[in-house]
Amino acid sequence: MSEAIQPSPAPFYTVLAVYLGIMAFIGWYASRKTKNLGDFFVLSGKAGVIVSGIAYFSTQFSMGTFLGTPGTIFGVGYAGMAISVPGAVFCMILPALLIGRKLVTLGHEYGFLTMADYLTDRYHSRSMSGVLGVMMLFFLIPMMGAQIIGAGVIVHVFTGLPEWVGVVGMGVIVILYCMSGGMKGAMMTDVIQGSLMIGTAVVTFIVSIVMGGGFDNINSTLQNMNESYLTFPGANGYMPWAYYVSNIVLWSFFTMGQPHLFTKFFTMKDHKTMFKAILLGTGGMFVSATLIEWAGVNGIASIQNIEKADQIVPMILQRGLNPFLASLFIAGIVAAGMSTIDGILVTTTGAVTRDIYQKIVNKKATDESVMKLSKVVTILIGLVVILFGVFQPGSIFEINLFAFSGMAVFVVPILFGMYWKKSTAPGAIAAVAVGVIALLGFTLIPEVKELALGFHALFPATILGAVTMVIVSKLTQAPPQETIDRHFKLFQKG
Repeated sequence: MSEAIQPSPAPFYTVLAVYLGIMAFIGWYASRKTKNLGDFFVLSGKAGVIVSGIAYFSTQFSMGTFLGTPGTIFGVGYAGMAISVPGAVFCMILPALLIGRKLVTLGHEYGFLTMADYLTDRYHSRSMSGVLGVMMLFFLIPMMGAQIIGAGVIVHVFTGLPEWVGVVGMGVIVILYCMSGGMKGAMMTDVIQGSLMIGTAVVTFIVSIVMGGGFDNINSTLQNMNESYLTFPGANGYMPWAYYVSNIVLWSFFTMGQPHLFTKFFTMKDHKTMFKAILLGTGGMFVSATLIEWAGVNGIASIQNIEKADQIVPMILQRGLNPFLASLFIAGIVAAGMSTIDGILVTTTGAVTRDIYQKIVNKKATDESVMKLSKVVTILIGLVVILFGVFQPGSIFEINLFAFSGMAVFVVPILFGMYWKKSTAPGAIAAVAVGVIALLGFTLIPEVKELALGFHALFPATILGAVTMVIVSKLTQAPPQETIDRHFKLFQKG
């Protein structure tokens, strides 16, 4: 099979320096155009079709998509492609149909900037801001950490340097352009990064086919190595039908609970923009996910004995292309991580400064003071993320999945808030608490995990959260009628 290749640091440094320099320039440019909190957090609701579509899918896709998932598939075979390929088709469509149109209307009508703005207003409770803010810190820091771990993997493969060098380098760059440009800087860079991701997926797939000697030879090699690579449920029985269904629903329906994706609807110019963006974003996601994950399968036939499975895509590029081309397309993977981190970092900063500080700690804080505080908080959160990446408590895929699942619990208060007038703040808070506790129980306790019957832990956790929402809401007082009318009558008009 393929022999080990010595790292080629010079081309890698050259290409990466140019790429990161462009990102830094965009951050500086965006900072000059960022005049207020609306600009900083949601681009003042003026994002067009291309920016909206590419920014949504590039934020949804991450190092998990380009490193962690192909790495997991590398040990599973074709069945592993079910991790996110089917879900990619629906991960913009379902949120847009169920909540997107209403969020665009609400954002423009009431000036909502964050998920907490919506939940606090809908449930007439400032406590929702605190609950969401704490949850975001607990789950989204690990999600950012998973992306930054990927930077370490890439730097190690291409230069031979320790992984922490890549972790620190990527962290510093993202902190700088998010601190200065906020969401404007994040979404402008997302357009470049999303385009690079698609190019990287296409090229990696083609290179993996060439390295494997064509489809027939790849499939023949896989059959000789382990026939289960070619069939469900895959090697080690990784993808039984219950887990297969779980992944489709997990990566489509539950994206509604992710604050950094939820907030993207507030950035969109209007409903027409949103629906066009869905078509653009869905196409980009489906092509990227299918090809990069398929490359992970193809890599089984041509590359073995690697340090960790997360290295498979960088190694395909490194071994199949000349150093400069490999470095150019590896920037697409760096882009996947950076586009996710920047969206989450701006959103998490908003949770701390606006949702916790301005709404709970210091209600008299001006928007100007919150803007200044946002820059400091961005640095502090970024430093915590860097430390998380240096210590690496798990694989990229495992960390990403845990963090995504934790925030997905918010699907319950979001959907009930939009479709059930009698849902209450105590019901929403209780639903989130029960959902998180259940998620941890079904994930960490073997005896409890068996009760999920092979489905992902998020499924029973969401069901328990929904039941809790109904029971507690029935026993507690609904928000004032004025609040209910403001939300539901606006939906009827929109």
